[in-house]
Amino acid sequence: MALGLGLWLLGPGEGLAGSAVVSAIFAGIHKGRLQLEIRGSEPLNYLVVENADPFSVSLLFLNATFGFPPEERHLPGPALTKIRTAVLERDGSRLGRLDLTFAKNTPYRVLKEGTRVLIRVDAPPPARPLLLAGSQRHAPLRAVTLSRPPAPAGEVVPLILKLVAEVAGEDPRVVVEAHGPLAYRSFALDKPDRVVVDFERARLTPARKTVEIEGTVLKRVRSAQFSPTVVRVVLDLARPTPFWIEARKEGVVIHLEAPRPP
Repeated sequence: MALGLGLWLLGPGEGLAGSAVVSAIFAGIHKGRLQLEIRGSEPLNYLVVENADPFSVSLLFLNATFGFPPEERHLPGPALTKIRTAVLERDGSRLGRLDLTFAKNTPYRVLKEGTRVLIRVDAPPPARPLLLAGSQRHAPLRAVTLSRPPAPAGEVVPLILKLVAEVAGEDPRVVVEAHGPLAYRSFALDKPDRVVVDFERARLTPARKTVEIEGTVLKRVRSAQFSPTVVRVVLDLARPTPFWIEARKEGVVIHLEAPRPP
């Protein structure tokens, strides 16, 4: 997901009027597994973006700031290895960004309960609970750029050849076949429910395709050349559905509902 250029990283409390405020982030234990609790001043709206290599999950809180300074902490694991917060703004739009980096691909669920957002991870909890909170002096503004450099001249861009919807047991999946490995970013949206995967530095042939499924979970698969070097694949869902992505030497597999292997 392109967040734009020339964004500003803000200190705590420096957001515009009317922002929701994330007052605390707590990493602890729930039924023996890792849970992160994000507490807001009001119900938080968010997008989830998943990245590979290393496996990470980013929550983008819409029109929100953090009530504590931007921070990056490196953790000893065994599952969560880094946590980072930042507030991004451009032209009056704000995003509170929470980045979570894990030691390996890990199943997780994101739940919304009132003014709290819970991330339940199928992994061991940290050795000690972690709390990000408090009120400190504002950090100075500094500019950041969120963009990827252009592909070097002569670089081979993977060609996506085929999208195949399958059912493995009771769990649907979408196989994306390509000439080589694919770099991707993924996130989930609602109203309507869908999973979006952007394949970076890739080309699609043909340039646009829709496959109707009309299953109990997966309704259709849409693909298009979103930009000259980005292919977007959208899975339209019948209901909110957990997913994970399996990287292969020649493409990926997008799994719906199926548990991620250890």
